[in-house]
Amino acid sequence: MKTYLIKTYGCKLNQAETDGLIRALPESFQKASEKKARVVILNTCGVIDKTERKIIKEIKKQKKKGKKVVVTGCLPAINPEVKSLADLSIVGNDPIDFSNKISQLFKTEGKNINGIPALTNPKSTSAIIPISTGCLGSCSYCSAKLARGKLRSYPKKEIMEKAKQVLKSGKKEIQLTSQDLGVYGMESGEPMIIDLIRGLLNLNEDFRLKLGMMNPGHVNKFFDDFLDLFESEKLYNFIHLPVQSGSEKVLKDMNRKHSVSEFKKMVGKIKSKLKNPLLSTDIIVGFPTETENDFQKTVNLIEETKPHIINITRYSERPKTEAAKLKDMPSKIKKERSRKVTKLAKKIRLNDNKKVKGQIFKTLIVRKGKNKSMLGRLPNGKAVVLSEGKVGEIAKIKIVDFKHNYLIGRNVQ
Repeated sequence: MKTYLIKTYGCKLNQAETDGLIRALPESFQKASEKKARVVILNTCGVIDKTERKIIKEIKKQKKKGKKVVVTGCLPAINPEVKSLADLSIVGNDPIDFSNKISQLFKTEGKNINGIPALTNPKSTSAIIPISTGCLGSCSYCSAKLARGKLRSYPKKEIMEKAKQVLKSGKKEIQLTSQDLGVYGMESGEPMIIDLIRGLLNLNEDFRLKLGMMNPGHVNKFFDDFLDLFESEKLYNFIHLPVQSGSEKVLKDMNRKHSVSEFKKMVGKIKSKLKNPLLSTDIIVGFPTETENDFQKTVNLIEETKPHIINITRYSERPKTEAAKLKDMPSKIKKERSRKVTKLAKKIRLNDNKKVKGQIFKTLIVRKGKNKSMLGRLPNGKAVVLSEGKVGEIAKIKIVDFKHNYLIGRNVQ
């Protein structure tokens, strides 16, 4: 019997794929605490150098303790040092490849792997289901494509079966994830994401569906039809469109497939068609060609469109990318720009949350929170903290207070 521990870094896609890795382990492997585990599996991310340094430090720490270290995910394709440090280095998270290489290293029998993975937690009513791996983009700053490669969409039948499986087990919320939801099926010619979402919404089950990130340049091609899907109460009015910059020049240098004006039009359609939509976006500050004027355009775009969630990243040079050829700017400037956007984002969220104080909503309670609290989601996916409730139930609640990053509610009859 071999004892193991698995640690996951990075995005929801990586988190969901951990389930596939666990199912691919030989029968002789048993999960254990970090102290008792003899094998440590690190499912890695290489998007920013801060995470990369953290992972390399973890590899060295575990090796110093005498553990066998297996590294999977994106980092092995980005940093060759990982291969020399770990006992086994595997690019990506393909369960069959993982099973074969693990079996060779530990001289055990391989395993037949069926179906796609899904991340579930017994303390939560949510299930995260990946629908594809890889992408159709070629962003100049991104290293993830080095590891994940070209788009490979999972069959709709397998996704539907996995959804039915988790709903049958009692889950009440499904979150779809991938590098870019909007390109699902496009490697075959036509986008299939709307067909997939409709299929899920037509399931004869009472549940909520939350959609992951969609790059504006792809989903914009069928955006009106996409917005029609939100007529279903099952679908959270949550849309994640990563704009990255408010400067057309910088977007071109990033090799993004959308323009600032296109993003603005999409946001306008969202706000006119959806009731209380929750808009999320991503911003990269300090890209090598971003001038002070470019940065101000990003600030102006945020002030105009007012996304409720802004995921802010300081540009981090990644090896083997086109942007790595450009001269980086001082970290001091990146930090200052990050602080400015963070302050603005907090102000927008506080104002948004203030508007819903006193309103009543039907809320899905998704999991237990801290100090005996419960965490729920409004119809647009916004988080609300409650003092009582049962995981998986739909509660009628009133918003009684708020912080900048969550709401506080009270159950009402």
